[in-house]
Amino acid sequence: MHQPYLPGMPMPPRPTETRDARTALATYPAITTQDLCRYAKFLGASAELLVDSFFMRFGERVFPMPEHERCDRVLILPDGTPIRIQVKTRHTQNDRGDYIFTLRQRSERGCTGRGPYEPQDFDILAMVALSEGVIRFTADWHLRQVIHASEIAELRRNPRQSLDAALARLGHTDAIPGGWDGDLGLAA
Repeated sequence: MHQPYLPGMPMPPRPTETRDARTALATYPAITTQDLCRYAKFLGASAELLVDSFFMRFGERVFPMPEHERCDRVLILPDGTPIRIQVKTRHTQNDRGDYIFTLRQRSERGCTGRGPYEPQDFDILAMVALSEGVIRFTADWHLRQVIHASEIAELRRNPRQSLDAALARLGHTDAIPGGWDGDLGLAA
């Protein structure tokens, strides 16, 4: 069954790029490095949509930012405080199964990056292991971040825990549903 066309309104043909993407990404995450770079925008948008889905599932208000901004989303806390979120995704693992995130801005011409971010660019980093469907949030500033293979099961079981830890690290424990009773040493 397919969606009937509106009378007198033919559907436009699919652009070549999306036709090619459908074929190239059909086996994701088992795709070539060339296709990872070629479809970096598609995969980055997918990661941002996963983050949007996360916030929506937990009843949070989050808004996308324009492309030229230094962050991807803004989370509005219950008291109206804006929290700038930067979304980064990784598709491959190292030999230990870890996902390594090096904080560089993406390039307009590929996936190599334009340079490092600065601490004032965003408040919380959302690290997305897209092939695992998990997100780890952190408010700790490091140019290199890791989602360890050993963390993935816990991120699935308790998906909100790292967001709450990041909010606590920023001093927003009042924005955590049910409050915060965790150790700030673990809120990395």
